[in-house]
Amino acid sequence: MIETAGLTKRYPGVTALSDVNLAAHAGEIHALVGANGAGKSTLMNVLSGVTRPTAGALRLDGREVSFETPGAAQAAGVATVFQELSLVPQLSVARNLFLGREEVGRFGLVDVAAMERDAAEILSRHALDIDPAATVASLSVARQQMLEIARALTQDARILILDEPTAVLSLTEQNALFEIMRRLSAEGLLILYVSHRLDEVLAIADRVSVMRDGQLVATRPAAGLEMDELVTLMIGRRGAASGRAAPSARPAPRYEIGYETARGREELSIGRGEILGLAGLVGAGRTTFARALAGVPTHGAKVTVRREGRPLRLGSPRQAMRAGIVYLTEDRKRDGIFADLDIVENAVASSLDRFARFGLRNPGRERASATRILESLKLVAGRLDMAVARLSGGNQQKVVLARALLTEPELLIVDEPTRGVDVGAKAEIHDLLHTLAARGVTILVISSEIDEVLALAHRVVVMADWRFVASAPATGMDEASILLAASGGSRQGEPT
Repeated sequence: MIETAGLTKRYPGVTALSDVNLAAHAGEIHALVGANGAGKSTLMNVLSGVTRPTAGALRLDGREVSFETPGAAQAAGVATVFQELSLVPQLSVARNLFLGREEVGRFGLVDVAAMERDAAEILSRHALDIDPAATVASLSVARQQMLEIARALTQDARILILDEPTAVLSLTEQNALFEIMRRLSAEGLLILYVSHRLDEVLAIADRVSVMRDGQLVATRPAAGLEMDELVTLMIGRRGAASGRAAPSARPAPRYEIGYETARGREELSIGRGEILGLAGLVGAGRTTFARALAGVPTHGAKVTVRREGRPLRLGSPRQAMRAGIVYLTEDRKRDGIFADLDIVENAVASSLDRFARFGLRNPGRERASATRILESLKLVAGRLDMAVARLSGGNQQKVVLARALLTEPELLIVDEPTRGVDVGAKAEIHDLLHTLAARGVTILVISSEIDEVLALAHRVVVMADWRFVASAPATGMDEASILLAASGGSRQGEPT
């Protein structure tokens, strides 16, 4: 039904898709898997008209097509349900189901009653017990996800693309979704199913296509495919143990952390000078945990912390910083830098009170301290009074790191510390973190690159579905075992 030939997508400095040849048939559930950054999202965006390819062809029923917009893809029968919900929370369920295709009655007015009747029929057909008149904001996230799928099915879809559809669903809701998927595929619909949950993939898919580094490396029948084999295809090799030696003895706990969510309560401890790597796939809940630990108000997540036996107050980022807990955001452009301020102003933004006298800023002291730490980080910049937005990504990251270090943290949380930086800056950041740990700073590292976690950490904890599912010294884990645990493997390893 749908086929790509030599599909390629290039961005400045990176090839997201390279010569992808995919064929998927009517009436099958075809899963698309791969580690973070493998190219799944880019391929999905091309198929749904969000992104245009740089080269290659896309064919539908054997005829070459070009989707200029998502609307063009929808008109051709391709419906996509993205992981990020696109419903309008202020509108009713019925209005969302027919958004952009409203039913019109007399005098050209929207016929709300007719849409509610038709919505009730659609929801009933898919066994969804949702009131068509209810506002979307009143629904749980899981029901909103099911509504997204129902909306896609009202578009005369022949191809349904589902991106991580079970991430917010309970087991009962997941089983209901799988029943819907099986019924739709039996009716001839092609379902492209994108998921990190490999146990679900093997349970629901007819065939599985594996992507790695922007390439399609294999397509296999799901029947008889073992999870270990699938993991090996995803990473390109059987995992080898990390060459970095763990400490001879695990340090005594410095921080004892309790983490409560709707999934239950988790506990974690970290020692003085220990680098703890937090691994997991997209949606595992790593950043939510990190932000809650740093005092950021987080809906549905609560963190309690004891430092050397004494409870800490973490009601806000300010309180967390005063307690010595500092968070380095994963998204420096959105949450990390003040783009129009200069380098020094960015570096000292979290520690202004350290340099002030009688409540007044002291620009001389600020500049002297910022200069020392930025020189130690080997910042490359023409002038310190230039806007930070003019720096490269790696140098922006060094400025954000400088800001964190000027607060003199005792627990430093670094979320994706080398995202978007070059190889040289990455090595320098790794060296800095090792140096800080040697000085006694406790470090929590979150990274989507499993190799980075293994290279940095003394100990690794794996998260899946907002739970800590595996824990072991870095020397006792490898890429395959981490990916297996993150993809639905059972709890394993030493206590966290």
